[in-house]
Amino acid sequence: MNTNSNSNNNERLTRPIYDVPEPKIVSRVLMASVGLLCKFWLGFNTVTVHNGDLLTQQVEKTHKERNPLITVCNHISNLDDPICWGILPVNLICNASSARWTLGASNILFSNQLRSKFFELGKCIKIVRGDGIYQEGMTEVIDRLTEGQWLNIFPEGRVNQSGSLLYFKWGVGRMVAECFRKTGITPTVLPIYHNGLQHSMPLGQKAIPRPFQKLDIFVGETIDCEPTIKQFLFDNNLDNLDCLQGNEAKQKELYKNITTHIQDRFQSLESNSKNKLTLRERLEQHQHKIAGKNESPTFTSLLNQDDWRLLL
Repeated sequence: MNTNSNSNNNERLTRPIYDVPEPKIVSRVLMASVGLLCKFWLGFNTVTVHNGDLLTQQVEKTHKERNPLITVCNHISNLDDPICWGILPVNLICNASSARWTLGASNILFSNQLRSKFFELGKCIKIVRGDGIYQEGMTEVIDRLTEGQWLNIFPEGRVNQSGSLLYFKWGVGRMVAECFRKTGITPTVLPIYHNGLQHSMPLGQKAIPRPFQKLDIFVGETIDCEPTIKQFLFDNNLDNLDCLQGNEAKQKELYKNITTHIQDRFQSLESNSKNKLTLRERLEQHQHKIAGKNESPTFTSLLNQDDWRLLL
């Protein structure tokens, strides 16, 4: 590879972070109101958050240091965003500047002028399904990431209550690659798997949030995509990602590699999370059988030890 590659990356790393304008007051009021409402609604459910401190730390870091953050979530109901963010501390919920940006389908969230204005104020970016990964909305998404902001996406592309993940769309790969190309900084990718909201708003039934559900939110470890990008550059004898401009086939190959890497890590989180949910279910059945005895093991200790023998 050309020795100029390191200097090119260093130049990117020294670029100043873009100034990010403060949200309008209407947007601040809306974001705080919706966030507090979500926190209030979660209070009517049994919510268990696993590794939630990491999410709080990453959101705070993104806001303070302008380090771009992408949270990737499974999409099991139309409540997922913003309900899941009700787990964040109140100071973050009420701060529109640190709130996430997200994507919204044009035919649902932007179907008329009133809805469009509402969701724009709620930091939603319009995406037209079927227009691919080079559409105008994707350009805006990448701009927000290069500013060092937080973006939440559902890479499956639609609500999926089948119980099995769909293939992730390549758009997430383009977001990561373009942010790196423009700034030299790879966004932090944080996977979040959650379960239970599919019972709060089942598909095919009235779109009314149903409380009193058992909800679990699992925050995984951060995913580093920079080695995937650098390996691609090395394999193709490229100095930097600017060399891919005009070569759509190679660009898509890179986007696919990044997306596959993210999905592989997400599936590991999903598998571990489902194992813990199964363990809890077996424990609850076990506790019903030995109700009244003081020596029954706690769910927390079982999760930490993964001691399945206690349930046999």
